[in-house]
Amino acid sequence: MGTRVFRRAARLPPPAVPTGEVHLEAPPEIPRLVPTSPLLRLLPLLMVVGSLGFIVVIGVDNPTSWLFGGMFALSTLGMVAGGATRGGGQRRAEADEDRKDYLRYLAQMRRRARDTAADQRRALEWTHPDPAALVGLARGPRMWERRPADPDFAHVRVGRGSQRLATALVPPQTGPVDELEPVSTVALRRFVRTHSIVPDLPTAVSLRAFASVAVTGADAATRRGLVRALVAQMVTFHSPDDLVVAVAATGPARAEWEWVKWLPHAAHPRLADGAGPVRMVTSSLAAVEAWLAPELAGRGRFARGAAPVADAAHVVVVLEDAEVTRAEQIVLSEGLAGVTLIDLSDAVGTLTGRRGLGLVLDAEGPRVGALGQQGVEWFGRPDSLGAAEAEALARRLAPCRTPAVVGGVEEEPLLTSPGILELLGVDGEPDTFDVTAAWRPRPVRDRLRVPFGVSADGEPVELDIKEAAQEGMGPHGLCVGATGSGKSELLRTLVLGLITTHSSEVLNLVLVDFKGGATFAGPNVDERRMCDDVAPGRRACFRAGPTRDCQGHGPRVTRALGALVGRGLRCGDRGTSAMPSCAGTVTER
Repeated sequence: MGTRVFRRAARLPPPAVPTGEVHLEAPPEIPRLVPTSPLLRLLPLLMVVGSLGFIVVIGVDNPTSWLFGGMFALSTLGMVAGGATRGGGQRRAEADEDRKDYLRYLAQMRRRARDTAADQRRALEWTHPDPAALVGLARGPRMWERRPADPDFAHVRVGRGSQRLATALVPPQTGPVDELEPVSTVALRRFVRTHSIVPDLPTAVSLRAFASVAVTGADAATRRGLVRALVAQMVTFHSPDDLVVAVAATGPARAEWEWVKWLPHAAHPRLADGAGPVRMVTSSLAAVEAWLAPELAGRGRFARGAAPVADAAHVVVVLEDAEVTRAEQIVLSEGLAGVTLIDLSDAVGTLTGRRGLGLVLDAEGPRVGALGQQGVEWFGRPDSLGAAEAEALARRLAPCRTPAVVGGVEEEPLLTSPGILELLGVDGEPDTFDVTAAWRPRPVRDRLRVPFGVSADGEPVELDIKEAAQEGMGPHGLCVGATGSGKSELLRTLVLGLITTHSSEVLNLVLVDFKGGATFAGPNVDERRMCDDVAPGRRACFRAGPTRDCQGHGPRVTRALGALVGRGLRCGDRGTSAMPSCAGTVTER
């Protein structure tokens, strides 16, 4: 199996997530009842007494006195009743309006919280994708994207669980509850309880923070599935320069870890056998320690919160039914800096208890928890990765090497440019890649569309020379630059991309070089039709000045284009495929 150089581009930024706190407004208070003045309370009584006095003064036997006195008394009672009713109705109307305003406010905050939760989920799914999706990231722009200086280096997802909202909801400071509007208060309480926690988010741990990770509970297959998911994440996002993986297993468990041999992270940096570099899959922890003696030399004891080991790869050792004598320095009570043991058989229980993390899988259901002093704290559903999926990922990563490993020269991966084959997505070397696969029919969108560079964020930059009516950039373009700026290199890249991804039955090229063929000349160019004889007359024309007619110096170009058109017409007469597209490039000096 051949190897291929993989150059990491600049890391793609993850989706942005809002941060900070959201201070909620307090619910409205109940409108207070203003006490009535004592004089107003006595006013109805005085009016009743006055009406009786009116009757007495006018005369009890006079019907008019009774009529006016009665009307006076009724008006007094109506005024009292109307005032009482009007006051209560106004308070209820004010309370209703305050309640409506506050519920509208909570509706706005609810939309904001949901948007934040969606952004938070999108960012976590980007940073910690599902283990089953890792094979799709292999050989892509995100492979090996994490560097030792990144804050998420050695972070691995263990499952899904609930987490706090990225923008914490801060309840307001209020007065006594009995003074608050009850409906608004209940709505606020439910809002905070519902949206403060976001369920089913990827939950990750940092392997740098623990000298060992013990996985217990459930059955061996379930434990192994979780550890496979952890290792798969590490090898997908961390390069072999920054991560070393070794496995020590015996018995039936040994066969379950054979897929690790495909990983470039498990290749010994110095030792080799008949099949290439020694693969660090063995039966004893002592053998792993002997293999990695130079890498482990000089490392201090593990300490939480300590700075990472400078210029040293992080070492992950998986143990399952391995031979452990407990004399190895890796399993001493403090552990080693930059080394994490993942134990599936409780071989290093003391180290886990002092400096490690205990993950417990529930045998009765899909639950994962962390073992603490108060027992197991369940926090979510565990991840799992099947053996076939893990092997598919490992085989996908197997041929990939970093530039430093292949060339023997120290190279900054994030500052190197990817090759044309990497941009085109072609596997293999130029003389061995499958031409039939590269020339397979392309979707309409990808026809006459090729990458020719990378942007600042590492994404391929593509040129689409289709007509604008076909959602292309247009068939005509101009490249201007000073001498030595790379115009010819750009043309060569575009032409190479076109002929690598399009067969001659789909695309024909006319290459016009007024410099005498330097742009497209090369040792592998056999049948080349260049306009070399046009160059002298072309140069003379330009020396004569811009007013001269230079169109007479292109008959050979016209003949070449006419030959292509004639060939297309002959293909149509034979009932074959449609006439191929024709692309012409013209380069001056």
